[in-house]
Order: sequence, then C-alpha cells, then structure tokens
Amino acid sequence: MPQMNPVVVVGTGIAGVRAAEALRAHKYPGEILLISPEPPCYRPAVSKEALKEAPSDGFELPMKRKSDEFTWLLGYSVQASHLDEQVVQVIDEAGNASTLNFEGLIIASGLRPRHLEVPGTLNGRLSLRTLRDAQLLEPHLTPGAQVVIIGSGFIGCEVAALATQRGCAVTVISPERVPLSSALGEEVGQRIAAKHRSQGVEFLTEMSVQSFGGDHSATSVRLNDGSEIIADVIVEAVGSVANTEWLQGNSLDLSNGVLTDQFLRAVGTNASVRVCGDIARHPNALYGPTVRRIEHWTTAGDLGTHAGRSLAKQLTHTGESETPFAAVPAFWSDQYDLQIQSFGLPSIATEVAVIESDADGNCITEYSDASGLVGVVGINRTSEVARYRTLLNARI
Repeated sequence: MPQMNPVVVVGTGIAGVRAAEALRAHKYPGEILLISPEPPCYRPAVSKEALKEAPSDGFELPMKRKSDEFTWLLGYSVQASHLDEQVVQVIDEAGNASTLNFEGLIIASGLRPRHLEVPGTLNGRLSLRTLRDAQLLEPHLTPGAQVVIIGSGFIGCEVAALATQRGCAVTVISPERVPLSSALGEEVGQRIAAKHRSQGVEFLTEMSVQSFGGDHSATSVRLNDGSEIIADVIVEAVGSVANTEWLQGNSLDLSNGVLTDQFLRAVGTNASVRVCGDIARHPNALYGPTVRRIEHWTTAGDLGTHAGRSLAKQLTHTGESETPFAAVPAFWSDQYDLQIQSFGLPSIATEVAVIESDADGNCITEYSDASGLVGVVGINRTSEVARYRTLLNARI
C-alpha cells in the first residue's frame, strides 16, 4: 500500500486539537500533523486567570488523547496553500521554508487581535488573546496605574475587572451606549456596567478614538469630542481579524473568516478540507441556514470535534452519512463576584425578558425571536440556567 500523506491541522487552539482527537477517535490511521507558532493553551485562563498574578507557562490545554498520537510542528507557521493540489507551504522560526502534501486539511488558524487604524504609534498598545499577550500586560497592572481600555465587550470588561481588583484606575472607552449591549442587550449590559461603576470603573460611552499620542510609545488617547485621556497602559479590545492570509488564491469565501457548508466543508474547493473554530463562518442546524462566526471557547471545541469526525468519515470511506453541525453555543465570564453564564445566541434576539431578578442584580434573562427561545443569560444563576441547554437543543 502506498504511503499516505498526513492530515494537516493548521492551528493548535481547542478547535484544532479537538479535530485531531476526533480524527483519531474515529479510526483515521494515518499521521496527523498539527502546525502552529505556539503550543496548545487553555485560552479562557488568559483573560480570566493570567492577569491575577504573573502568568507562567502553566495554562496547558487539557487533551482527551495522548499527545504522542500526533506529530507537532510548533514554532512553525503556514504561509500559503494550494488546496486543489493538496499542498501547504510552511516556515519555521529560523525562516526556513518547506512544502507539505496533505491527505486532508483542517483549517483552524483562528484569529488575532484587531488594532484601530487611526494616527499614532502601535508601540505601547496592548491586546489580550494569547498567553504571551498576558505576560506583556500583567506587569503594567500596578496599583495606581492609569489603565485605558478601548472596547466594552467581554475581553474589555474582564480586563477592567481584573485591573480594578489590582488597584488600577480604569477608564473604558466604548462606541456602545451600554457596555456589552451588542452581545447581551441593554438590560443585562446595564446591570454588569453598574457593578463596574460601583468598583470605580469610568465608562466613556458613545465615544470613538481619533488618535493616539506619544512619540515612541502610546501614552494618551484622543477622542472624537476633542478630549485627551492620559494613560500608563492602553489595552485595545476592539475585536479580531481572521488569520486567512495563507488561504488566499483558493477560491474560498474569506470575506469574514472562512465560509463552510452545514457539514463544515470549506466552500469553494473539492479538496478534503474542513474548517473549525473562531475562523469558521458556518450554519448551525439549531438556528437555521444563516451562517455566523461564533467566538466562544466551547463552540470552537464543538466545531473541532465535528470537523474531525466529518473528515475521518470521508478519508476512511466508512459510508456513513454526514450530519449537519448542531450545537448550543455557550460562554461564561467572571467579573468581580458576577458569574455570567449564557447558552444559545442572545445577540440575535428581537425580544428580551428578565424573568427572575433580585436586588443584587442577579437575574435570569430569556432571549427570543419569531422562532421562539434563542438564548438565555444568567448572572449568578449558573445552576438554574443549565436546564436551558436542553430546551435549546430541542430547536431542531
């Protein structure tokens, strides 16, 4: 029997690792090669734990199979690809390039932080996605430090909470009228923002950044009303950019991540390619044919498992029929003593109803549209909201 080329997995986040594990679990016998500039990391700890104290290298991603079942090319990055020829071009840390042929490909190259395209130096403008980012940011979070955070999504608010707890003076600049409202709606956003304000965080809402001041490193932020905010630390939490440059020229839809069909097959190629993780723009059978990118840790893992299983069925010729991807999105966020837990897609709701609440701001909020319940958010109601996963799974 001729030697098979490996399945190449580009990315060692939870999506790529879970895809590799699923390939092996579903009896793919060949080599599985994972490529990434960095080792697998338990990414939720980066924003939830690593800033509480000086982060070490101890945030390893728990694996479901032994690591020696796979081949690891860490410190490597993929520079280009020719999918119809089943080839990727990689480069190592020393700049040495090589070509790899693949039997199948898992695209799980993820995202990187976005930076505002406004005048001013990039130096001194920090972000938070990788463990290295946390290692760069943490030493600056000293008592009395003036911390300016741009963006009031989950990363921005989690950094604000941790910096405040470390004695920093925190200002959050946001284009939104209410922090977190685009994800959770204004009612829940106001509850969370009230907690931040009670801890001393200042929100400058409905504001945009016009430029950064500072010659060699950013030391101030100028806003659209002409005001200037002096900063010891500037953190940009303004979204992400999909790592798709290496896929250019392959007739894929890369307009917002990588477009897939309902089985997570890359649209635009006949090669054996699956897409998973934050980079995948995909349908979810629980929510109809609309394609979305979901930047949740648990969803990335679910996508990886499905993509690996799907590719294994194709490459091992089991004859089993494909099943569409269907999983309830879920996320959690810890801010001060608030445990925020969500299931479903609150952001697509047209109706929001707080069904249970108390004087401390703890609540359960249901989100619905014309199809019925689409999501739920609980604040300090973790056990109560868990039952909603079953309800949302019944949407099919």
